[in-house]
Amino acid sequence: MKTKRTRKPTNKDLQLSIQEIQYRLLATHSQLNTLTEVFSDFLDYTHKKAKFMEYLEAKVEKGKEKNVPGSVKNPTVLQEELV
Repeated sequence: MKTKRTRKPTNKDLQLSIQEIQYRLLATHSQLNTLTEVFSDFLDYTHKKAKFMEYLEAKVEKGKEKNVPGSVKNPTVLQEELV
């Protein structure tokens, strides 16, 4: 009785896979741009864009205050010793 072997992917298979991933990435990028436009239009419609921008800037400033290891302000990352 023969055992079924899996075949190795050929260069053509890999090329088709890469093209499929590129198409999906392009579609995702397009959907993200559309969503961003809709959200921006919604903020313009509700006249809350300035308030939202202030909120985002405050959020960014709050995030900068943190001294997280690996951040720009604290680039050193300490690892725990293995026992």
